[in-house]
Amino acid sequence: MDKNCLIVIPARYGSRRFPGKVLAPLAGKPVLQWCWEAAVKTGLGEVIIATEHGKVLRFARSIGARAVMTSPRCRSGTDRVHEAVRGTKAKFVVNIQGDEPFMKASTLIKAFKKLKASPACDIGTACSRIEDRRDIGNPNCVKVAMNAGGRALYFSRSPIPFHHPLSELKGRPYYKHCGFYIFRRRALERFVKLKPSPLERLERLEQLRALENGMNIAVAEVPALGPAIDVPADIRTAAAFLKKKKADK
Repeated sequence: MDKNCLIVIPARYGSRRFPGKVLAPLAGKPVLQWCWEAAVKTGLGEVIIATEHGKVLRFARSIGARAVMTSPRCRSGTDRVHEAVRGTKAKFVVNIQGDEPFMKASTLIKAFKKLKASPACDIGTACSRIEDRRDIGNPNCVKVAMNAGGRALYFSRSPIPFHHPLSELKGRPYYKHCGFYIFRRRALERFVKLKPSPLERLERLEQLRALENGMNIAVAEVPALGPAIDVPADIRTAAAFLKKKKADK
């Protein structure tokens, strides 16, 4: 366990599109429990569930997780994470969303190592190659463009980079962003003090606030994760994904 790292799972009960989604059952256990188990498996540091609701707090404690109440006024998951780590001294803070039941410990570990090996970068995250071409045009699938060293150039809900029909580069992949962040502590303190930026507000992607303010994001390439839970229908999609995964073994 890395004593300089804390893992925080912001688990907001009052989701607009799917209230209570973090406690929605998936294959016998709530979505949040899937996320927590992956976080614990990393061994990177203590895991904290941060929520604004008593139901989530009680559930977290029932499975032996450390949980803290945070303000319902937090504007984003990152603000909730920041509130949860006040008073701690960890040099790295991992922000894993509570609606990513297929997060893998290996994904988090690889992104953490990438950030530690990238001293010029403030934040670490991950991406995977897009295999399903329907995701390319899906605005709920966030794409990322990177330089040769794996540093993020831009994130978008649109297909990036654009593949011009006259380009000599054929068959270049698109990459899907894996929705978690690893902050150097000083970067987290800086980020939460910044106002939402124009590009962030246009795309509704808070990582663009970091890029617009000159912060660098290191991106590790990892195998594809399963679907996240955004709306009620995603539970059925996730269950089908699990069923197929078991059948393929």
